[in-house]
Amino acid sequence: MKAVRSYPVALAIAACMAFPGCMPKMTVEEMKAMMPQRPPELDKLDAFVGKWSFEGQANMACLDAPLATSGTGETRWDDSKWFVVGNATFKMHGFDDMHGHETWTYDAHSKKYRSTWVDSMGSTGTGTATHDDRTNSWTMRAVSHGSCGKTTMKGTMRIVDDNTMEWCMQEYAMGGLMKTMEMCATSKRQ
Repeated sequence: MKAVRSYPVALAIAACMAFPGCMPKMTVEEMKAMMPQRPPELDKLDAFVGKWSFEGQANMACLDAPLATSGTGETRWDDSKWFVVGNATFKMHGFDDMHGHETWTYDAHSKKYRSTWVDSMGSTGTGTATHDDRTNSWTMRAVSHGSCGKTTMKGTMRIVDDNTMEWCMQEYAMGGLMKTMEMCATSKRQ
């Protein structure tokens, strides 16, 4: 019987929240006090900040031989240091240059890093990552939409030293059943 009586109360609360007039009044100072504090985990993104160049190779499932890859990029903090923004140019043998834009931040609620990606080949993606303090490495997962349709990505990145990162990523199509690409490279701070 209690569940039946609480249903109208829950419905009334939900309806009240949908209309701005029902929201409690507060001052700007009270609103500011409700804003979250900057999580210290964001400082781990300092490892990405700077100008970088990389060289590596990509193995495509549809090609017999690997393709040489290279690129340059720059990652910087936004003014508030709540997220980093990166812009990069990738070169892959036989293809036009690709330009990409990414963001990284930390989600304190899920205790994961979150990223977004768009590029000039029509791909868009969102991902999550975790950092292992012991090995100073990252494990990443993402979902992307591009020329192969919806794909999933898995990757790792290891910070070798202040000026070197080693990374590998794999892309899977068909719900993760078919590996379409693997790319591994070493990035050096310029």
